[in-house]
Amino acid sequence: MDLVKWEGKAPRDLWDAFDSLRGEMEDAMNFLRLPPDTAGLLDRAQAPAVDLVETADEIIVKADLPGVQKDDLELTMTDSLLTIKGEKRAEVNGEKRKIFRKETWVGSFGRTIELPGLVDTQKVRAELKNGVLTIDIPKKEEAKARLVKVSVD
Repeated sequence: MDLVKWEGKAPRDLWDAFDSLRGEMEDAMNFLRLPPDTAGLLDRAQAPAVDLVETADEIIVKADLPGVQKDDLELTMTDSLLTIKGEKRAEVNGEKRKIFRKETWVGSFGRTIELPGLVDTQKVRAELKNGVLTIDIPKKEEAKARLVKVSVD
């Protein structure tokens, strides 16, 4: 077994050791970095950003899907699980236009969300308008909040 001479300086404390380890790991993973002209392509995961709002009568789901066409979208409801799948197709260069920089994502995406409470999967309404998918999911009667008056003696 050969001994290798230590070339670095010894860490002053545990935090310096962690910083050094982090730096070495970043250097080791440097091969995964993209060329500078593709910066921005992976800044966002390929899944839509989603807002989930609960009212007394329904659950409202809003998903940002700019550039996605209605025909490229699939919604599935199973009990309290909502799955949004789809595909955003890439624009192609034409004779009169050339894409110089592309930062928006393209490709297939999928997102499964567990909904709070009991929902009526038979009465779900969905609308895709101006790049925003809005899904209205009514609650079952037994899941709706009820006001019960209690008399205090």
